[in-house]
Amino acid sequence: MTMNEKVVLKVRNPRSELLIDEPHALPPRLDTLEGKRIAVLLIKPDADIYLEFLTQMLQEKYPTSEFVRMEGRTGMFVTIHDLPDYDAYIYGVKNTAGYNSEAAIDWERNGTPGVTLTTAFCDPQTPRHAMSACTPIRTYVLPCDKWFDVNEVEEFRKLAENSIEGIEHALTDPLTEEEENPKKLEYDLSDLEFEGEDYDEAYKKFQDYFIEHKYTDGMSVAPPTPKAVEEMLTGTSRRPDEVLVGDMAPTHGIVTIEKIAINAVMAGARPEYLPIIITAVEMCCDPDFDVFHAVATVTSSQLMIAVDGPIAKEIGMNCKTGYLGPGNRANSTIGRAVSLCCINLGWLDFDIDGGMTGQPSRYCNLTFCENEEESPWEPWRVTQGYSLEDSTVTIEEVMHVDGYWWKDITNMPSGSVWTYGLQNDLDRIAERAQGTLENKLHPEIKNINDINYYDKWGRIGANDWIGHRSYILVIYPGQARQLAEAGYTKEDVAKYIGNYRRYPWDKLDEHLQESMLELAKSGKVPNLTVEDCVPGGSVPVYNSDKLGIFVSGPLGGQTLGFYCMASYKSFGENAPSVPYYTRKITGATLTESGR
Repeated sequence: MTMNEKVVLKVRNPRSELLIDEPHALPPRLDTLEGKRIAVLLIKPDADIYLEFLTQMLQEKYPTSEFVRMEGRTGMFVTIHDLPDYDAYIYGVKNTAGYNSEAAIDWERNGTPGVTLTTAFCDPQTPRHAMSACTPIRTYVLPCDKWFDVNEVEEFRKLAENSIEGIEHALTDPLTEEEENPKKLEYDLSDLEFEGEDYDEAYKKFQDYFIEHKYTDGMSVAPPTPKAVEEMLTGTSRRPDEVLVGDMAPTHGIVTIEKIAINAVMAGARPEYLPIIITAVEMCCDPDFDVFHAVATVTSSQLMIAVDGPIAKEIGMNCKTGYLGPGNRANSTIGRAVSLCCINLGWLDFDIDGGMTGQPSRYCNLTFCENEEESPWEPWRVTQGYSLEDSTVTIEEVMHVDGYWWKDITNMPSGSVWTYGLQNDLDRIAERAQGTLENKLHPEIKNINDINYYDKWGRIGANDWIGHRSYILVIYPGQARQLAEAGYTKEDVAKYIGNYRRYPWDKLDEHLQESMLELAKSGKVPNLTVEDCVPGGSVPVYNSDKLGIFVSGPLGGQTLGFYCMASYKSFGENAPSVPYYTRKITGATLTESGR
């Protein structure tokens, strides 16, 4: 390089192509609400009182019209895909974003105009869904700072009163140019160059550009130069141009092996880690796994990435002191690479998808491996049907972590402090795994949290009564050894938790008794038999098939509990008995394992 030559830093573009539908204009809006038939569709139970007031007020104002309350639901719960018998729809309230879909897109495409009611916090997600579908969605942001409790009836009434005019405008205002002639999103995925007087200047421009354009998690990344990406790809036997099945949420990104490698370089990963990263990303793209809820909903969830098998030891993953924290390159960069793939391959935007509070763990996720050397039990992968020689990845959405040593309601047993002996520790684990019985003992729909527990008559079903809670235990080796010495296997621990706090049959209402007996006949729930379903009998309050058990941490460590969403196939008709997604690692070239 001569004195006058500038330094050019060339990097690969980490973003992916998007699956975008062909443009579809909105149908014309109504000229008036008089004499119309309008569907008022409920997304989730917590909007029921508001929509009831709204429907009554609209009916009083437009007596020649008919406003019909309906169950709209959302995501995979949607059962109404067309509204041919209605002139328009009102759909709401979107005060969360649990699923990567918008029922309103189908209704608009099939010719029924309408409006989606949202809160200000959730409104930005709807235009993104519309962008992917290339079908505009008309929304109305409700004039409220927060949502209300079921007891704040007067607040709901005021909200309905204050929102009628805005809803009327949304249903009758003429289409905008964008709504009449929607256009596909245009974007450029060309590789990038940054020029400077020296490398430091070029490097600074690169970092500033990537952070400003939201290509990172807000922190600096390693430059994904062509050479670095080529080196990263030596870690797998899979073709760089291979397209993974499915797409990456939230914006339906098309994922290739090469794009994963680019983001792995940015995360600081080594080529040996790439097969693990690819496996985790493949699982995120699987249509049967609801990764949207894990990475983009308002609840600020966390993604668990559990690596199991000999590959974890080969690449030097940490399974002992501080295994969920910083300090280990493999744990940290594998987790960060998956996070960067969600950002760049799914076009995730933390201004929209960061959740109500965000999570510090979202930088690198809850990434760990089992401490097999100090565990007395068979590892997780073996319990899931894989061999000792196999290496696997398990992913799951974690809503909350129970544990840490301070004495409080969510504390869990520790090998250093707050330990109370084998029986008391085991009971504490069982209590946290089962959770509170309050909802089961008082089965009334109160708010959004009850949506999965009840049928359309507001009655709880036996399967949900027993199995609504999915939970992963990460037991520290010292406690696992103590349990094993007392004669407990993993299966015994699960059985103990399943039988803990059994509930008297005679205290169940008639409907629940009927449902429980049918469930017992099916044989689908451990610790529940037909013989239990008789006067004087008792039934379990927890389905131990929903319990996952790992062993990790130092010998005198801390047991943790992960309250999980059970995001794999759990909402379909053929939900697996064990709701956790485990997959074998393949394609490795630089390690003996994972080939």
